[in-house]
Amino acid sequence: MSLATQVLIGFVLGVAAGVFFGELIAPIGVVGDAFIGLLQMTVLPYVFVSLIYGLGRLSSGNAGILVRRAITLLGILWSVALSFIVIMPLAYPQVEAGSYFSTSLVEPSPKFDFINLFIPKNPFNSLATGTVPAVVVFALGIGAALIGIENKQQILDALDTISTSLSRVSKFIARLSPIGVFAITARAAGTLDVAELQSLEIYFATYLVFWFALAIWFLPMFATALLPLKYREIMGPARDALITAFATGSVFVVLPLLADHAKVLVRKCAPESERAPSAVDVLIPLAFAFPGPGEILILGFIVFAAWLSGVAISLAQWPGFLISGLFSKFGSSMVAIPFLLDQLRIPADLFQLYVVANVFTGRFGMVASGAFILMFGAVSACWLAGTLQVRKNRLIVVAGGTAAIVLVGVLGVRLFFADVARGDSGNDDFMSRELMMPSSLQVTVRESETIESNQDGSESALQRIRSRGTLRVGYRDQRLPFTFRNTSGQLVGYDIDLAHVLASDLGVQLELVPIKVSQTPQLLSSGAIDVVMSGAVVTPERAVEVEFTRAYLEETVAFVVRDHRRNEFMTRESLNKLDGIRLAVPSNLPQLREWVQPLLTDPQMELVDSPQEFVTGEGDAYDALLFSAEAGSAWTLLHPEFAVVVPQPTIHRVPVAFPVAPGDDRMRTFLNTWIDLKRTDNTLSRLSDYWILGKSNQPTAPRWCVIRDVLHWVD
Repeated sequence: MSLATQVLIGFVLGVAAGVFFGELIAPIGVVGDAFIGLLQMTVLPYVFVSLIYGLGRLSSGNAGILVRRAITLLGILWSVALSFIVIMPLAYPQVEAGSYFSTSLVEPSPKFDFINLFIPKNPFNSLATGTVPAVVVFALGIGAALIGIENKQQILDALDTISTSLSRVSKFIARLSPIGVFAITARAAGTLDVAELQSLEIYFATYLVFWFALAIWFLPMFATALLPLKYREIMGPARDALITAFATGSVFVVLPLLADHAKVLVRKCAPESERAPSAVDVLIPLAFAFPGPGEILILGFIVFAAWLSGVAISLAQWPGFLISGLFSKFGSSMVAIPFLLDQLRIPADLFQLYVVANVFTGRFGMVASGAFILMFGAVSACWLAGTLQVRKNRLIVVAGGTAAIVLVGVLGVRLFFADVARGDSGNDDFMSRELMMPSSLQVTVRESETIESNQDGSESALQRIRSRGTLRVGYRDQRLPFTFRNTSGQLVGYDIDLAHVLASDLGVQLELVPIKVSQTPQLLSSGAIDVVMSGAVVTPERAVEVEFTRAYLEETVAFVVRDHRRNEFMTRESLNKLDGIRLAVPSNLPQLREWVQPLLTDPQMELVDSPQEFVTGEGDAYDALLFSAEAGSAWTLLHPEFAVVVPQPTIHRVPVAFPVAPGDDRMRTFLNTWIDLKRTDNTLSRLSDYWILGKSNQPTAPRWCVIRDVLHWVD
């Protein structure tokens, strides 16, 4: 039984064990981690030694030719992979979507550290931390220096011996692959959240189309157009290494196997060349250090994340995105993906979705990376030996077949998922949300006209609450996400939830009183209401008429704009280019005009009573709405044709607090203490997660498995 067959059996048994035992099998992952550790033990030393040995054996002329031809081939493959990324958006249905507020809107874009990634300031630290690009640069430097040294044979012989030893160790450990793959797959199958995978169906389908076009068709067929070899001669013997890479989720661990197979292919194509097989020892580690087409294909997740969150990648952004994506892939995807999400202002929370998706796509990506490394090493080495045979007819077949696969795949995915209503899901979820912390006390809604005023100015609101046994909270309707009515007609929101918690903590009933902003000072001063809980922003003008508690939240000043215009408001530089734009400003926040004035050239600003005036009938009359990012995101869920933009790098925040009657120090002191307590016990953060960030408040149920849900052998 071949190793590939054993690995496949281990993979299938691992899936079956994961489905049967579910999360109970998670501890077996220790065996898988140990197996991966053993495989990785020899690979980085192998890359380091092979590069020095392979490059040191070459003459200066051969080394220069090899580098130039390898770079040419790499450039061709990069161009193909990047063109796939540009085409990917065509597979997604054209629908609009809003999104919950994301912290990525207000965080500065991270700077990718290319210096530490590529410059081995401390080579031993680079080796210890596994910084592959820096290790490769260091090894290339030593290998290049060896080229010009005459008495180097003893060093080369020693390096050859070490390289052979490392390869033998790797092959021995590879025999344990069936056991390691079983453990890895069992843990993944037992702990994977199937519901999260369902939300990624369209991404998986799109990815598989381009993966098939690249890994199964283009790379091996392109090699057959350049080498005197058939498809099965290239891919057949490589199946052990590629299947092991798929099962383990790492091409790193099969580099020695790929190098051995590449040398076999080179000997078939250039049997009389002595330098071509040794060139493989340079080319295989180089191919691993450089991002291959399979790794570039991972950038398709950024395209999917942009579509999912309703962020349009403009024509001007594409070149920067592709270049940044290419260079960021020299490092880890776990660093590159958050970097690119932030660069395009896509919600950073989607990185968690990438982690889930990578469980599936990452394994297929390893097959593509393995096919690239094998093909790159063999073709470049044969090119160096002068045995490359470019067959134009075969190249035409490769190009035509690739185009046909992509065209049929893109159209198929688009038609199959044509009914995906991405734009409605956020709206439905938000507007159907119920209170997270409803109290068991009686709650009534009363109009302010029916409430008698309390003219006793000496009595604190806290005393009135206790004597009447009722907390009267003033609120503004449709103040998303703080106070609004859901699809069932219930009064819900961040501040309504807080009002329930406050009444419950006081042990009194709750009365909710709808008010207007202009009524606030009079109703508080007269004692008709005890406090206002409606996402009230603290301003100097308001502080003259009422007193405010300590801030329980900070909102971020932002622009709400139509999707296609979001890039115009992204930075201070882009804002300065806008001349004479019309801004809608909420009438209750006129002071925002002072903040935005220095950023714009001759802006025309008009007050509006509600954001609804902008996002509905008056949306076309203004260029943007000056609002808060947190509240604006909630409105984009209802009107997905709009997006929230926080201009960088200046971030302006405004405090949100509860207005109370002027001079009522006792009530204000009590509420300040209560806010501190709710912040300490995480009530405020939980409500922010639920109402502003859109997270679920439902506890995570155990993963379905046979042993629990079918046989009922465990609880």
